[in-house]
Amino acid sequence: MARKPHILVTAGPTRQQIDQVRDWGNIFTGQTGLDLALAFLEIGDVTLLTSNPQHAEKYHWHDGKGGGMLGVETFRSHEELRDLLMKRMMVMREEDRVDVVAMTAAVADYRPEGTYRIVEKKPAPQEARREVWVVEDVSAEKVKSNFEEIAVRGVRTEKLVDLFRGTWGFKGILIKFKLEVGISEAELVKVASASRTASGADLMVANTLAMARPKEGEAGGGAAYRIDECGAGRVGRKELAARVVEWVRGRQ
Repeated sequence: MARKPHILVTAGPTRQQIDQVRDWGNIFTGQTGLDLALAFLEIGDVTLLTSNPQHAEKYHWHDGKGGGMLGVETFRSHEELRDLLMKRMMVMREEDRVDVVAMTAAVADYRPEGTYRIVEKKPAPQEARREVWVVEDVSAEKVKSNFEEIAVRGVRTEKLVDLFRGTWGFKGILIKFKLEVGISEAELVKVASASRTASGADLMVANTLAMARPKEGEAGGGAAYRIDECGAGRVGRKELAARVVEWVRGRQ
């Protein structure tokens, strides 16, 4: 009997600790990743890595209508997600090999690396939009709340989607997701197409925040672009998961 494809989907935001009681993250919930994971059950078995505990609890083990099985594991931080991905990319047994990766997770671009009290701020000489700050390191297990102003230093994180083709040598289908803010749809397609190529992704799903969260009463309920080597097509939010699965099915 032919082996079922194994699809790996990541979903939800990463959260990075500022101190022992505070963190930072983003506004996304992981619903797109969950929708995609459930849709992929039509063609194979799915592993969903999610930071949404409600999704993990409800769909821990789930049989799909198409016969596929969904297994769910959770992560919180960028580092935890990286470890889970590496574990699956490093498998040796053929039956455990991942065939398709869909990176829908909203991964933090920066991690907190120190908290500072702002002692003084003054304009930089002859430098528009720049200031010179004097700061005091107040990093602690719980940063005190009596400072008038603080700054949290962010250090850029590793781009996880870029590890698949290089570090991990992944040869399967790679689907990348991208969100932009404050640009036109034409600019989005241009930027996302270049990003797809740079990461070695086979398919890019891209939208702007305005497309992802249309204003109340606005027709369409959200949309995204599905971009591959043949071009770009606009897809409604409700049809997105099915259209991505359809695209993958055509590559099998």
